[in-house]
Amino acid sequence: MSLTLTKQEDSVDLQRLRKALAELDQIQGNSPERSKIPFYGPTLLASMSRIDQEQALRAEAARYDEMPEESALHFCITAAISLLEVSQVILNRSADPSPQDRERQWKTLVAYTKTAGRSAYRAASILTDQRDY
Repeated sequence: MSLTLTKQEDSVDLQRLRKALAELDQIQGNSPERSKIPFYGPTLLASMSRIDQEQALRAEAARYDEMPEESALHFCITAAISLLEVSQVILNRSADPSPQDRERQWKTLVAYTKTAGRSAYRAASILTDQRDY
């Protein structure tokens, strides 16, 4: 598979990506239940006291146990959005970026890729943690 695309192919692909992102954003935002799904990442947890960390993790686990499918769906959609963002960054990169632009693009790719991986892992963990298969 070749990554060399014409400008017209880039443009069509970017349009499709933007449309897919808009659809996923709408799906993500249209569920009132999904907006209640907590997630405390490592950075946020590190800024909390030990007691607050324990409470936050208990709140996460309780919500995931209460609504496993809805919680997993939330994280699957988050992963999909992040991977589409990765694709968009790749398609939007310039042919000869400056060192600063290259570093910024790389950091953006890394951030979105980590979010995608962590979200997919979280969805799988929620679903595999269920005992009533």
